[in-house]
Amino acid sequence: MTPIRAQFRAVICGAALLLPATALAATDSAALFAKKCSGCHTYGKGDRVGPDLKGVTDRRSRAWLTSWIRSSQKVVEAGDPIATTLFDKYKRERMPDQNLPAEDIAALVDYLAAGGPAAADASRPRHASTATLADIALGRELFLGSIAAKNGGASCGSCHVVQVDGASTGATFGSDLTHVYSRFQDAALSLALRRPCFPRAFDKDTAGPLTADEAFAVKAFLRQADRAASPQRPKGRPR
Repeated sequence: MTPIRAQFRAVICGAALLLPATALAATDSAALFAKKCSGCHTYGKGDRVGPDLKGVTDRRSRAWLTSWIRSSQKVVEAGDPIATTLFDKYKRERMPDQNLPAEDIAALVDYLAAGGPAAADASRPRHASTATLADIALGRELFLGSIAAKNGGASCGSCHVVQVDGASTGATFGSDLTHVYSRFQDAALSLALRRPCFPRAFDKDTAGPLTADEAFAVKAFLRQADRAASPQRPKGRPR
């Protein structure tokens, strides 16, 4: 590889890892549910002010749900038997009208149909604080390329350096990732490690540069490197 090509590849990869976490987080209907629905409804945890929404897309049609979300009171006033029964059951508590774009309502219904918050919880990456010494050791080998990733792409260490035991480890074409865990924190770093990076690109856009297990191991290694190179912190919640 020529020095110019290697530097270009490192710039592309480094830019992705240095973006603010908010720039990497895709806006989805989970945030919409949390903002607009979770104050009065749960998903699989029982009734609150309004009914539990687990399975609601099986009980009601999409058209009915769309109308109800837009204005439940209009559906009640139209004499819909399901709507009037719900209104009476939940102490005639009026659900606020939701002046949302059609695509947001469709996304919210899709979110509920796909399992809502329960599905999101099941797919949430493991926190790096739960890693074993074996996980961390695997992450180090993956980072440095001692073990090849399953996708066959270049390792993080082919472009980036990290400080381990007081010494620099890896290449210096890209940015120093010693404290990348502190910059991103756990969830956002998980997302960054699963996104394509120019040296680690591969055939399908939908594929991640690392498997979930590989990304977890690398994240655990980066967390250890970050903590080892930082002043001792008071004991508290794991970072």
